[in-house]
Amino acid sequence: MRRAFFIVGLFLAGLAGAAVLLTAGWQFWPGGAATQVSTLGAGRAGAALPADPDAWLISPTGGLVSSADVQDYLMQERLTASRALAVTLVAPLDDLLVDGEALPDPIYLEVMADIRAPVLAERLCPVLSQGLAERCAVAAAHVEKGSLDLSSSTAAFRLNIRYSQASDPDALPDLARYVFETRTIDLQPDAEGPPTSSVEAALQALVAAASAACSAEDAGQACRVMRMTLDYAPGRAPTGQAVIGSLYPLSETMRIAPELIPAPKI
Repeated sequence: MRRAFFIVGLFLAGLAGAAVLLTAGWQFWPGGAATQVSTLGAGRAGAALPADPDAWLISPTGGLVSSADVQDYLMQERLTASRALAVTLVAPLDDLLVDGEALPDPIYLEVMADIRAPVLAERLCPVLSQGLAERCAVAAAHVEKGSLDLSSSTAAFRLNIRYSQASDPDALPDLARYVFETRTIDLQPDAEGPPTSSVEAALQALVAAASAACSAEDAGQACRVMRMTLDYAPGRAPTGQAVIGSLYPLSETMRIAPELIPAPKI
C-alpha cells in the first residue's frame, strides 16, 4: 500500500513539474520550439565518420600522427568531433530573448539560459562561414551552473561548434614524402584600441589570425585550421588560440622504409 501511494505521488509530482514548464512560457519561441539550431550527438545522424584505416601521416619525429588529427586534417569536408570551436562566453541574458519578450522570474533564469544557450552558438556560425567553414553545426551549448549574476543580468556559457572546410582545389602530395606538423596561433588583442565590442568580432579576429598564419611563407603546404578556442567577456580583451596543421617535405635525415615482402618459399 505504501509503495502504491509512493508511485502515485511520483506521478503527481511529474504532472506538477510538466505544468510548471508549460506555463512558464519562456522555454518556447512564439509558435515553435525553444531552439531551432542543428545539434550533433554521438551515434546520431551527422556524427563524425571513422577515418580511413589506410590514411596516415608522419610526425616530424618520425612517429605516426594521432588518428583524430589525421581525420581532422584529411577529411576536411566532414564534421568531426575534434575539429571544433570551443567558446567560453559571458553574455547578457537579454541576448537570449526575441523581440517583445521579457526575462522570466529570477528562479527560472538559469534554466532559461541553459535552454536558450544554443542561440548564442548559432550566431557564431556566420562568422565561421565567412572566413573558414563550409558547414557549421552546434554540438553543445550550456550555461555554467552558478554563473548567473543578477546584478548585471549576465551568465557564463560554454559552446562547442563543429565545422567542415572547403576542399582544397589542389591535390595533396605523396604523404609518404611529407611530415605533418601543427602550430598554435594566439589571438593578439589590439592593446592600443578599445576592447573588442562583441564575441563575433573576437571570433572574426581569431579566424583572420589563423588564415594569415596559413598564408605565411613558412606555413608549409596545404595549411588547414584544425581547431580553435575563444574566451570572451564584455569589457576585457578576449583570448583565443587556433591550431593549424601543414605538410612539410621529409627531412634529409629521414628515409622511407622499404616495403616488406614475404620471403620466397623454398
